[in-house]
Amino acid sequence: MAQIGRSVRRLEDRPLLTGDGRFAADIAVPGSLYMRVVRSAVAFGRLTAICTEDARAHPDCVAIWTAADVADIPPIGFRLTPVPGLEPCRQPVLARDYVRYVGEPVAIVFADDPYAAEDVADLVVPEFEPLAPCLDPLAPPTEFAPGLETEAAVVRKSYGDIEAAFAGAHAIVALELSVGRHAGVPLETRGAVAVPDEATGILRMYGAAKVPHYNRQALAAMLGLPLERVHLHEGHVGGGFGIRGELYPEDVLVCAAALRLNRPVKWIEDRYEHLMAANQSRGQVHRVRAAVDHRGFILGIDDEFWFDQGAYIRTHGVTVPDLTAAMLPGPYVVPAYRSVGHVRLTNKTPCGTYRAPGRFEGSFVRERLLDAIADRVGLDPIAVRRINFVPKSAMPFRRDFSTLGTELVYDTGDYAGFLDKCLARSEWEKLRGDVTRRRQSARRSAWDWAFLSKRAASAHSRTCASPLIGTARSRS
Repeated sequence: MAQIGRSVRRLEDRPLLTGDGRFAADIAVPGSLYMRVVRSAVAFGRLTAICTEDARAHPDCVAIWTAADVADIPPIGFRLTPVPGLEPCRQPVLARDYVRYVGEPVAIVFADDPYAAEDVADLVVPEFEPLAPCLDPLAPPTEFAPGLETEAAVVRKSYGDIEAAFAGAHAIVALELSVGRHAGVPLETRGAVAVPDEATGILRMYGAAKVPHYNRQALAAMLGLPLERVHLHEGHVGGGFGIRGELYPEDVLVCAAALRLNRPVKWIEDRYEHLMAANQSRGQVHRVRAAVDHRGFILGIDDEFWFDQGAYIRTHGVTVPDLTAAMLPGPYVVPAYRSVGHVRLTNKTPCGTYRAPGRFEGSFVRERLLDAIADRVGLDPIAVRRINFVPKSAMPFRRDFSTLGTELVYDTGDYAGFLDKCLARSEWEKLRGDVTRRRQSARRSAWDWAFLSKRAASAHSRTCASPLIGTARSRS
């Protein structure tokens, strides 16, 4: 307790500051094989063949695997929000029959050094029958694959009488808002080193960066090993942002290869692979309405949104849209609320969680809506927020729904007081005055520029029309 409120000396910085950090790429085990992934170059298509003859003839090729070689390994399961009916949307560790996004693993190769592995991978030629990709999450649901529609799930949350709220509204404010796709792009890309111990039968994987206990259980189950024979080791991590450390196909393949080839196996992702294959996130379109009274008090919010999940549902399940729907009301009372979130499969890199999943998207939509309400009713945006805050006296404050299996209760909070501190610390009134002056100055600059441009154009036309210039041009 003596450390609370005090600056505490950090213990973890010295190896990082002195260059002694040990990341996945720094782990070198004698006798290692290097794995390289052959990835799809098309967004959607039927995988008709994989030509490996030239690659197998390469002198440095140790092994090549396609889906047939790992047919016994099941698709990767869900760590969060296991919603019934999502199982067909899981990702196999290597593409089977179809590819569904650019970057999907279709084969893996092994060699004794990373450069040779890359050379061998370049000789593997997947053959595709391209199909029309689904890229728009707002498009009407279609058959994404045999027996699978592009709408994988619908997330619903509601409470209160939303119809009455809109029927009695002084004004209705409606917006369509888009949140673009994001990628984490940590400084360190993904990587894994799997080391089998023949003496003990233990499989060790180095490079874990998140949820090692869950990943250990999942790997043991997928590879048919007793749990005590799988050990995960976490070293230094060059950034995570939520996208690293989940269980990806490459992690499973590295471990399976170490067991079957009885050699250490190392895989380090390059940046190009990372941008194609690591989890992305966000990617939402919201059509949101608010019913308000004359004071700007929100009587109800009705939101329908479409979440671009990408080609498969990965370990997070539908965590992101579930949290989006739950977090959208935020610190405001909102007596009536309805949210319908469509989880749509598209031919893009699959999505997962990234930096405040759901809270980011819900906050963006909500606060844009508050600004639009203030503009519509002619009130100051700060005043509109004050009138809608959940008061301190109402704590604990309960929303009548759950998220991720947990009832949503705000246990404490003084939102008005926190806003006052933020306004004072940022010198809000001074900032607003500066903005007003800058806008006026910008308008004056624009007027001055337009006036000068007009005069310059007029002078130019008079000059070009002069006999001297005309004569000179005719002589040339």
